[in-house]
Amino acid sequence: MRKIFSGYSAELLRGVASIAGLRILGVLIGYAFVLMVARVFGATALGQYQLTIQVIGTCGLISALGFNQLTLKYAARLKASEKGWRSLRSLFKQWAGIASLAAVASSITLAFYAEDVATQFFGGPESKKYILLASILVPFQVLTNLACELFRGIGLISLSEYLRSIHVRVINFLVLGLLMLVCGNNVDFVFQSFVVASLSAFALVAVVILKKFGEQQSGGHSTSLKNVETLSLKQSFSQSLPMYQSALLIFASTQALVYILAYFESPAEVAKYNVSLQIANLANFIFASVVTVSAPMYSRDFSENRAKLEASIKESSKMIFWASGSVSLSIALLSYPLLLIFGQEFAMAWPVLVILAAANFVNAFTGASGNLLDMTGGHKVRKNILFLNAVLTVLIAFFSIQELGVLGVAIGYFFNMCFGNFIGVYVVYRKLGINMIYVPWGRDAAA
Repeated sequence: MRKIFSGYSAELLRGVASIAGLRILGVLIGYAFVLMVARVFGATALGQYQLTIQVIGTCGLISALGFNQLTLKYAARLKASEKGWRSLRSLFKQWAGIASLAAVASSITLAFYAEDVATQFFGGPESKKYILLASILVPFQVLTNLACELFRGIGLISLSEYLRSIHVRVINFLVLGLLMLVCGNNVDFVFQSFVVASLSAFALVAVVILKKFGEQQSGGHSTSLKNVETLSLKQSFSQSLPMYQSALLIFASTQALVYILAYFESPAEVAKYNVSLQIANLANFIFASVVTVSAPMYSRDFSENRAKLEASIKESSKMIFWASGSVSLSIALLSYPLLLIFGQEFAMAWPVLVILAAANFVNAFTGASGNLLDMTGGHKVRKNILFLNAVLTVLIAFFSIQELGVLGVAIGYFFNMCFGNFIGVYVVYRKLGINMIYVPWGRDAAA
């Protein structure tokens, strides 16, 4: 027990405790929503709903152009002084404007091809209306996500996590429940409630942005990034595009697998996989919380204090291993009863959950190497790793899904975690001389 609870900085512990609490609450609300939709409307309706959200997320990712990660990177460095704050405001407005234009273009394109998307992935053209709803939300989703990274970078981590994990789920759940209570069980209410929830999140973001950018920032140390005030559009793209390419490659090797499954199988099979993935990702509460808190720390410490950077990496890897790794093993052992909660048709997918839990254990064992590379100037190297990983993962998943159906997606996901993470750990060691893997029986673990 001493290994689990000792040796962490107060900054990491406070941040992770706060974020983990918000994520746990958000996921519990999300599970309640999924359970309600699955029990009332069935696996097919749930699969269509999840695919709609997937389409919105895909267009949002494409439209962000890497400015979300760039916002996080510079917000963490520039927040401490008035000079840096002015630069950050100028840069954020520029990046948000470009991302908005890209989002509008994505929205128009999605609306134009709505019937084709519905036919290929949603089981028929009658689902076109869901794609049209999704197209409306893309610009709002892009700006909300960009603002969340800004909040995260300037230290409003709890607000950022509330917007990511809780707000949309709560409003979605409440609006759907109210509509069902007043108007009966109409599957369209599932999608309409999500529209209301997403627009309310954007409204909240807009209010906070206007308030924060109206404040003056004072005190702190002066930043060492002298060229930030004159960061041109070309310089912005030169840094954002490798991160953007990395984000697209991560998408290709993880979320895009759902589109392959939807192409070959029914929306009900998509729902089984997504529910299994949601349960498996219970193990990632602490992992994601640690990454949320540690990413700005990595960026800050890399430019200021090498010894502090190494300490931050080691303590975050240790926390990830004990928290996420142990939960992953527990989920694998309880896979059948956990899925049975959602219904017998979901319980039959227990082998999928076992494989996904094993993949998350590998993720916990190897740590957040990709995030570290992004924050320490290794984004181009990470992009190359992700490219190779994405190509191999998609090929494996494509042929596995054809032969094994939903089980093939899990196999592709497992390969993705193993290949990408172990290569990332090796690159971090070669670049920074730091071994990210926490081994509980090793010499460092006893410290």
